[in-house]
Amino acid sequence: MSSGLDLLTRQGLRLLLRGVRLKSATLQIRTAPGKTVWLTVLLFLLLTAAAEWVARSESFQVPLTPPKMGSRHYQLGHKLALLNVLARKTGQVDCIMLGSSMVDTGFDPAAFETGYKEMTGRDIHCFNFGIDASTAASTAALARIVIEDYHPRLLIIGTDPRDYAVPINDPDPAVVLKTPWVAYRQGNFTLEGWLLDHSYLYRYRQHLGRLARFQFEDTLWSNTKLNFENLPNGFTPLSEISTYINDPPEPGDNSFEVTYYTRIYSSYHMLPENLKSLESIMKYNETGIPVILVEMPVSDGLYYFFGNRESDYDRFLTRVGELASLHHVAFWRTEPLDFIPDNGWVDYSHLNKTGAEIFSTWLGQQVGEAEHQGNIKANQP
Repeated sequence: MSSGLDLLTRQGLRLLLRGVRLKSATLQIRTAPGKTVWLTVLLFLLLTAAAEWVARSESFQVPLTPPKMGSRHYQLGHKLALLNVLARKTGQVDCIMLGSSMVDTGFDPAAFETGYKEMTGRDIHCFNFGIDASTAASTAALARIVIEDYHPRLLIIGTDPRDYAVPINDPDPAVVLKTPWVAYRQGNFTLEGWLLDHSYLYRYRQHLGRLARFQFEDTLWSNTKLNFENLPNGFTPLSEISTYINDPPEPGDNSFEVTYYTRIYSSYHMLPENLKSLESIMKYNETGIPVILVEMPVSDGLYYFFGNRESDYDRFLTRVGELASLHHVAFWRTEPLDFIPDNGWVDYSHLNKTGAEIFSTWLGQQVGEAEHQGNIKANQP
């Protein structure tokens, strides 16, 4: 009887211990997933932070083509990357010039710096942020960004009649203005815009995806052929020389240049939305950032495209001059100077590198002289 009870007792203890082990195992199974989730989240955050740190490093960015910042514009991301490099190299970008392709191909920062030093004896670091097809509206948006991010001591705006004739919803300015990053910087929140502004890892996500698939074209500089050639200071020098810039267009000429200028200028008018954008740029002059407005040189042949010839062009100069005076902004005209030789043009309104050097040296001298007279302080900390 005693042996039977002992047997039952031992079996009961075994069952009890097995139940405890099963209960413990059950408890472990219940708690393990929670710990795993937190560890996974923590590991993900650590890896993301490390990847973000790497993406922000110069050694990571140098061999890669610049991110497009979510834009279809072929220049925006590239110019921004060049400006970042110049800012890191010099510690301060003293002046930035913005505008359309006329600025892109017409403003040579090296020549500007030479002209400036001739007048002041001091060095100055400048960058060309001219964007192809930009208008007053898109230039104003970019001006806000470069002022907030790079704090230039001088802002120069190169302007021409087209800046005010193209509607804000036209594909030319829209390709910049509708970029999620640019729109975000204007106060229109989107998640993509926020990520592009705050995360270099997100900016380079497409590069990383292509590298993972061993697709190096458009990813590595060494495997990419670009259709433009920006210098490190943002300038795009062109070597072509026009042979027709003083002549009216041939009847029936269906080239893009002729048809485009005819569409823009034949019934020329300045849109209020673009004039408002110009005024938004001029207001920076009241916040301690000197703004200079410069008439970009154009050839005599451009007047043939205006319905009222020179009178339309003079109307542009008069209206811009009135706004400049209202906001106490310097407006420097080049049309009366006629200082670009016939071999200084690519077409009716774009300078080649010869014309760009002449114009930019003159502009640097003008800025230097204005600073000497105390009208601006472009190189003061």
